[in-house]
Amino acid sequence: ASPLDASLLWVVTSNGLVHVTRDMGKTWTKVSPPRLSADAALTVWTMEASSHDAGVAYVGAIDLSDAHGPALFMTRDFGATWKEINNGLPPNVPTRAVREDPKQASLLYAATQKGVYVSFDRGGQWQPLQLNLPTAPVNDLTIHGDDLIAATWGRAIWALDNVTPLRQIAAARANTANAFLF
Repeated sequence: ASPLDASLLWVVTSNGLVHVTRDMGKTWTKVSPPRLSADAALTVWTMEASSHDAGVAYVGAIDLSDAHGPALFMTRDFGATWKEINNGLPPNVPTRAVREDPKQASLLYAATQKGVYVSFDRGGQWQPLQLNLPTAPVNDLTIHGDDLIAATWGRAIWALDNVTPLRQIAAARANTANAFLF
């Protein structure tokens, strides 16, 4: 469900079918990303409706083929078109989830088979966010207040206390000024 529009619902199935309704379920439109619905090796793990823009949604899938590559997708137009947002992620590491920061639209977090990644430009480029997190499969992520919480495959929880500095970096990158004081 969209946190911005009560009539906007997204439904996704594990085999890559994505549907959207903008009238509380009266009519549904199939809006699957082309690669996702065509590649039987991709299994949808998560879906996230943006808390900043009603037309934006994210899909995280895991690649069960021998390639095991990343598979994160984003739409900005209610699913009419999709973009893969995998730049900077290791080419042979499966992804599971992409989560948007609730306070900074350009700040995304990705759960992968080998830890957590961060993007300051809405998925344009990713970089590792390991800190003290061991290299472990991360199943899902959530932002609780100002903390990033990761659920790992080994039934453990990892928390990054206070993501405010990451939000400041994202805001500074979006700012056109040449200098920014953190």
